[in-house]
Amino acid sequence: MQFEGQTIWITGGRSGIGRSMAAAFAREGATVYITGRDAEGLRRTASEIEGTVRALPCNVSDAGEVEAAARGILGETGQIDVLVNNAGSTVFNAFTETSVEDFDRLMATNLRGPFLTSRAVLDGMLKRGSGCIVMINSMAALQVFPSSSVYAATKGGLKMMTDCLRGEVRASGVRVISIFPGATDTPIWPDKVREKHGHRMMSSDEVAASVLHACAATPQVMIEEIVMQPIGGGI
Repeated sequence: MQFEGQTIWITGGRSGIGRSMAAAFAREGATVYITGRDAEGLRRTASEIEGTVRALPCNVSDAGEVEAAARGILGETGQIDVLVNNAGSTVFNAFTETSVEDFDRLMATNLRGPFLTSRAVLDGMLKRGSGCIVMINSMAALQVFPSSSVYAATKGGLKMMTDCLRGEVRASGVRVISIFPGATDTPIWPDKVREKHGHRMMSSDEVAASVLHACAATPQVMIEEIVMQPIGGGI
C-alpha cells in the first residue's frame, strides 16, 4: 500500500473529486480526514468509504476553523503528509450579473481557503523536509470560459500563488502540485450540463488516480502540474 501510515487532509471531501480521492487514498492504507461545511454529509461519506476516513467539519475560509481542524488532525496523528486543497465554489454568470456577494464567496473559498490550509500544514512539512500540498485548480485558470470571470480569477490567482509557493519551498523537499482538470462529471456542474455532456466528461475517479500518482512519486521527483482533459477535448 503506497500511503500506509500516512495522514491525508482533503478539503471539500464530501462529494465529487474529493470523495474519490478520499476513497483512493484510504484504499492505499492512509488515514484520511475529509473536511467541509456539511457535517452530516461528511459523516455519511466517511461511513460509506472502506478504510480509515474521518469526517471533520471545517469552513476553509474561516481562519479559526482551519487552525482548529489542523490542530485536531495533528493531535490525533502527529503529522499531515498530504494536503489536498479541493474545496471550491463557482457561479455561472456574466461579469455584469455577478454580485459582490458572489465575488467575495468565491474568493473566500477558492483562494483564501487554500492559503489558510496550506499555511496551517506548511511549518510541519518544512521541519520534516517532506510532504505534498496539492491544489485542485481548473482549466479556467488557463483558458477563457464564458460566464466564469470571477471563478477564473480565483483559479488564476490560485495558480500564481501555487507557483510562487513551489518556488519558495522547492529546496526543502516539500512538493507543491497543481492539478488542472477539464470537464469532470461532478455536482459543481448544473444538472442540465451533466445530462447533456456527462458521457464526454472525465470521472472523478480518473482525476483522483492522477493525484495519487503525483503524490506517490519518489522524493527526488516533483510533478509540478498535471493538465487533464477528456479524450475528445473540452465541452
